[in-house]
Amino acid sequence: MKPLIVIGGATGTGKSDIAVACAKKLNGEIISTDSMQIYRGLDVGTAKIPHKEMGGIPHYMIDVVDASESFTAAEYKTRAIECINDIHKRGKVPILCGGTGLYINAVLYDMSFSGAFDADLRQKLLEERMEKGKEYMHERLASLDPAVAARLHVNDEKRVIRAIEKALTGGKEETDLAQVKYPYLMFVTDIPRDVMYERIEKRVDKMMLSGLKTEVMGLLAAGVGFDKQCMQAIAYKEWANYLTGEMTEEEVVALIKKNTRNYAKRQVTWFKQYKDAVKISVLDRSADDIAEEIAKRYNEVV
Repeated sequence: MKPLIVIGGATGTGKSDIAVACAKKLNGEIISTDSMQIYRGLDVGTAKIPHKEMGGIPHYMIDVVDASESFTAAEYKTRAIECINDIHKRGKVPILCGGTGLYINAVLYDMSFSGAFDADLRQKLLEERMEKGKEYMHERLASLDPAVAARLHVNDEKRVIRAIEKALTGGKEETDLAQVKYPYLMFVTDIPRDVMYERIEKRVDKMMLSGLKTEVMGLLAAGVGFDKQCMQAIAYKEWANYLTGEMTEEEVVALIKKNTRNYAKRQVTWFKQYKDAVKISVLDRSADDIAEEIAKRYNEVV
């Protein structure tokens, strides 16, 4: 079995373009590991790769569910593994690309998404989440178990709450990073933080020019409210403050930029857990140049 290629890293560091270039060089096909690009209708705010930029390379796990639906990491795991097996059967190289670390772990390792729980404690934590928000819950987990918090995406609220339960009751974390399901080579984009922040600023400005506000209002008009899972994503959830009159459009944009910077910092922390990952400098380099380096490393071990 050919090893998977995993291209991870913080938002706005060019992962999608690198994946396309790699796929062309290595006869690969791409599986998105972005927890928000799975939703149809969320294009601008998720920076979904346009069809014309896919270079004729098949992309999977993009636009797989309606915006009104919920989608779990367990469901992602099932579908992504089906894609991997199909790509392998056709003699091609599966390339996982994206910044949602939980989705990457769901595929690479033998993860469990179930287990017994304390009903009373769960209810208290759910009430706490309703009152204080998911970011607070993720920060609480970080104070209890930083290593687990670094591996859990802030949007995966069920597992964050479950992990808090485990930390409070002395339970063990469910992910065993020693149990690798697929052989893989991981490459993590590396860029100076100030440059990353500058890219984020420009990226959000580009989203606004590309119609982010119109996209959000269109989803709301179609009945996809802020109570839906997809509308808790950065670049979408912030608009609730605009509709209530608490923020101007300019303030919403500034909040999106701030939240994106914070998310990027969490992604950087997340990918530090992979001790076998190869850091790939992306500063002042083309996607083709980076893909050439990745292809060379891949061919040395295949």
